Amino acid sequence: MNMKQTNLFYVDATELVDGIDYEVITETGYIDHKVERLYGVDNHSIDYDLIKILGLGVVKNNHLQDYYIFNAASDNIMNEMIRIDVYYQITHPEFDDKPLDRWVFGSPAGVDYLLSLLGSQGAWVISRLKGIFNDKKNGQVLAFRPRSSSLKSK
Repeated sequence: MNMKQTNLFYVDATELVDGIDYEVITETGYIDHKVERLYGVDNHSIDYDLIKILGLGVVKNNHLQDYYIFNAASDNIMNEMIRIDVYYQITHPEFDDKPLDRWVFGSPAGVDYLLSLLGSQGAWVISRLKGIFNDKKNGQVLAFRPRSSSLKSK
């Protein structure tokens, strides 16, 4: 079953104040003027090891006691979206992010980009994604029963 990515959302972080509105709870950097979005996932336990591997971080909302993910690398929006999409796909393997699959595995450039983005952990991430996407493709193969003799034309 492929779920929809409806439980992933973002919050505008441009007006939030460190220490008042949120606290950084990971050992990653948070540059106030560089982090523009915080990402939340409803009904989700954060995978802190994966957060670190992907160059993400986590903040706690001091008003609602919610937790949000941010791009700790503070690089461009494309890299941010790739990091978030990869995080979501790995933590929600039942979700089928076909655009991410096509982007990463559609050409060697996608794999190379992800390897350069994630450094020494890139190979592990690519292997995980490959396994998730291959499981989906293998699960979509329909097996047909051989036709019984009673159905053969006479």
